[in-house]
Amino acid sequence: MRRLSLWLVCWALGLAQDLQVRDGMATLVLESPRPVDSAASFFAEKFGAAISAEDPWYLYSGDRKDVTAEVVRTPRPGLRVFVPMGGRVLVRYAASSDGRPKNVRAALQSVVDAANAQFPFAFQLRDESSMFVFVPTRKRNEAGLLIDAPALLDRKVTIPAGTRKILEHGRLLAEALSASSGFRVSCCQASIGGYPWGMESVRFEATGETARSVLLRLMAQAGRSVYTQKCDPVNPGRYSWCFINVAPLGGSPQK
Repeated sequence: MRRLSLWLVCWALGLAQDLQVRDGMATLVLESPRPVDSAASFFAEKFGAAISAEDPWYLYSGDRKDVTAEVVRTPRPGLRVFVPMGGRVLVRYAASSDGRPKNVRAALQSVVDAANAQFPFAFQLRDESSMFVFVPTRKRNEAGLLIDAPALLDRKVTIPAGTRKILEHGRLLAEALSASSGFRVSCCQASIGGYPWGMESVRFEATGETARSVLLRLMAQAGRSVYTQKCDPVNPGRYSWCFINVAPLGGSPQK
């Protein structure tokens, strides 16, 4: 829990957003270590848009920022804390007077277009059966060279058949991803309406299925929600973590 709490503090560093509407067009300014992720949270929390987001892998030293002095109260030898470099993204989309997008898909595509034009990473807006997802498709390797690469949740996983709590199925998903990716993966921190997510027992299995598909099937059995998948920047000599978090979807439903 201490490790997770520290990561959440790091994720929140530098988060800022501003929304202005004029003449039927909204201008959304996002500034954070993960602007695309912040955009997903904004549209889901404010307007009930069914949008989830996934992180690229931050392998290149130029894509991370050292925030140790800002978040560590008691320095320890060798302890360094990094967050993605991030930056500022300006997104424009057609909107009602309250900023609600007139076309959700078009607004979300505007996020992808703005981010892809500004950062070395590339994202794609995918339309899954129950929601839209921002999926990373390009990253920089350790030498800083751009490479096309599948997202973490594009990896295939197998979960043996069994009746377990949904949360336990999620943990098996995380273990399978940890074994194949080299990251330590955690799934799925959340509480829905004040109750821990995924406490219902269901029979479930998956064979050679993408982790994203498995996650969406599990989420469908646990109530209407969205997810974020975030990865720590790689810190040489230490394990790096990826976290899959589930959140309830509020507001007026939009897909």
